[in-house]
Amino acid sequence: MTNALEVRNLTKVYNTGKGIRDISFELSKGTILGIIGLNGAGKTTMLNCLTGFLKYDSGEIQYDFNGERYNKATPTLLDNLGIVSSEYGYPDHFTAKTISHIMSSTYRAWDKKRFFEILAHLDLDKSLKTGKYSSGMKTKLAIAIALSHNAKILILDEATRGLDVKASSRVRELLYAHVSNGENSIILTSHIMGEIERMSDTVMLIEDGCVQFINNKDDLLYQHKIFQITSSQLMEMDKKEINKVKREDHALYVIAKDPKAFGDKYKLEAVSSSLDRVIEIILEGDTFQ
Repeated sequence: MTNALEVRNLTKVYNTGKGIRDISFELSKGTILGIIGLNGAGKTTMLNCLTGFLKYDSGEIQYDFNGERYNKATPTLLDNLGIVSSEYGYPDHFTAKTISHIMSSTYRAWDKKRFFEILAHLDLDKSLKTGKYSSGMKTKLAIAIALSHNAKILILDEATRGLDVKASSRVRELLYAHVSNGENSIILTSHIMGEIERMSDTVMLIEDGCVQFINNKDDLLYQHKIFQITSSQLMEMDKKEINKVKREDHALYVIAKDPKAFGDKYKLEAVSSSLDRVIEIILEGDTFQ
């Protein structure tokens, strides 16, 4: 499997000391990468560097489209990126028809027919002025634009923001279809862990501007099994075997470094857990002292 994007030691630090440091990862063609992290962790900074909106301090970004490689935000590169963010910036009197006309001059591969098909699929009135859009409608419009110019990589920052259950389901269908050809790829961020767990092939956690892990989703859940224990059991355990421990009202929850060996040694069964629960314990749990 070839890569659509390779990032090496990407660094951007602001005067405040916040930013991202030495971020490296690969995005394989035909896959979806989900990026998670707390507010201020560096997710949006990284995406802005990837799309050329922000100049980074050091590192390398390499895109591969149709056998051609790009490391600068050239017009051809931007033609191949579909970007959805919280910044829409359309005047209130614009309609989807107006925006389609503008996009036909912006993107060389703009597909007007595809654009209006997606709007209809998402139940968005093409004649309604954007000043009357809800936040969910703005998200639908941005997704329709991103999917209507033959972009090889979609970069979606909180792409399901403001969407109801029906709209979220239809957006997922569109995104799955986008990568089904094995050539297109998606990077997405979301505060809804269920969306990341449902859609992503690979999950990256960014904490304080650094990558804490990047794993295949299924491997991540296998490697970070959760065990419920008591305080007395914790006192008898070897701290070197434990990654994180989270204390709650009636129990302790542990993520072990080697879940199989840990379970066998202490005669414990892992509890049923979701990606949301795993990330909660990783971010909020304490290192065992």
